[in-house]
Amino acid sequence: MPEIPVDKMIDNLLIKQVEGKVAGNVTGLAYHSAKVKKGNLFFALPGTRCHGWEYAGEAYENGALAIVVSDDAPQLGVPCIRVKDVRLAMALMANVFYDYPSRKLRLIGVTGTNGKTTTTYLINALLQNKGYVSGLLGTVNYKIDGEILSPLSTTPEASDLQELFDYMLHKNVTHAVMEVSSHALEWHRVSGCEFDVAVLTNITSDHLDFHRDFEAYLAAKAKLFSQMGGEFSKKGHPRVAVINKDDPHYAHITARVPVQQVSYAVKQPADVYAENPVIDLDGCRFTAKTFAGDINLELKLRGMFNIYNSLAAIAVGLAEGMQLEEIKQSLESVNGVPGRFEQVECGQDYLVVVDYAHTADSLENVLKTARELLNNGKLITVFGCGGDRDRGKRPLMGEIAGKYSDKCIITSDNPRTEDPEEIVRDILEGLEKEGAGGDYEIALKRDEAIGRAIKMAKKGDIVLIAGKGHEDYQIFKDKTISFSDRKVAAEYICQS
Repeated sequence: MPEIPVDKMIDNLLIKQVEGKVAGNVTGLAYHSAKVKKGNLFFALPGTRCHGWEYAGEAYENGALAIVVSDDAPQLGVPCIRVKDVRLAMALMANVFYDYPSRKLRLIGVTGTNGKTTTTYLINALLQNKGYVSGLLGTVNYKIDGEILSPLSTTPEASDLQELFDYMLHKNVTHAVMEVSSHALEWHRVSGCEFDVAVLTNITSDHLDFHRDFEAYLAAKAKLFSQMGGEFSKKGHPRVAVINKDDPHYAHITARVPVQQVSYAVKQPADVYAENPVIDLDGCRFTAKTFAGDINLELKLRGMFNIYNSLAAIAVGLAEGMQLEEIKQSLESVNGVPGRFEQVECGQDYLVVVDYAHTADSLENVLKTARELLNNGKLITVFGCGGDRDRGKRPLMGEIAGKYSDKCIITSDNPRTEDPEEIVRDILEGLEKEGAGGDYEIALKRDEAIGRAIKMAKKGDIVLIAGKGHEDYQIFKDKTISFSDRKVAAEYICQS
């Protein structure tokens, strides 16, 4: 771990005031007081229930060199560095502390409401098959040259992110691909990162519990592109923005892009677009028409949304100078992504699918795909909505589930601090709307809900278990338990 003089760390940060004696070498960065070690800077981040400066005393007792606080924090009686924005200060200081690691990587960021995880997986497959040593940061896990790490969050806090980039460099990683959430963009987690390629999958309503309205959410997503800087990175490579032309907000984003753009689409011609798409139980097939030529693809991934994800990956591959045949070989080798329209197969004569869909748009996409795969069977959908999250999407998801499903079983997702029955009531507002369908039952225990769906499934049916996907836990008000939709579904299938 490096040691950096504190004066170098705090240069040019528009510091409001330094209180007390702040001198010596910084040995690390921390934002949890219990994890502070001697010589660390402690960043007192704002929280939803309390403020980080409340832990300043504990952090100082644990050896913090100084506490970085907002300029409106009270007097704390310990050495402090007051700044306008603690999160931005942490991002800038982390870049200095780890010597700007993103400048030494070919960095690819993917943002959007849905499709980030699959798109990053596909891009990572391209990089690996090309022979690059790659790193992947996202919702399911972090992969660094084959090493798998548990994810801290979709996009880690700025200090953790820069530490991961630094670790990648020590592992000789040359290319990194990462999911970039709206929270990360709003909270400066990627501030100072030098992105060479930025990808937009789509933008639909989500996280309105965090952003004040949709316009604020859209503005957060746009930051990844508007902050890309000049046409060429400090590494001398051209920067490229890859954008979904079919998305309603395409023009809004492109107007803010200062670098070269590559568009992709299904519904209209673009720099990269799909012609004659076919989706069935085996996957999807289409001809990719590109500025570099055409190529026929047969992917193991199902759903129109995965055609979009594949087109985005193709555009990135071409931007990286890959040949179409290389791209074809890479994408056709991908068998699937954990928790993304993932089939649970135990020899049954009906299809069971687990998917992470937890927004109205993503749920509609997977339900449409499931209906397209049905022959004479029925679609049985198990889903709930997360607690302490955007309440506005709950009735929308209920209405969509009722519209496309023959039977819905409403259950708990991750209720967190909310009453599961209250969450269900919000869902039912949409599910019971006229024309929404309405054939449903409620089973608050998620394992029981999955069991009911499996027991009622008959030959040719599809059981879709939506909301949690790859997750192997369930969060309640007072505890977090081990729970996997895939494992529970497999157990019930084997018992039936």
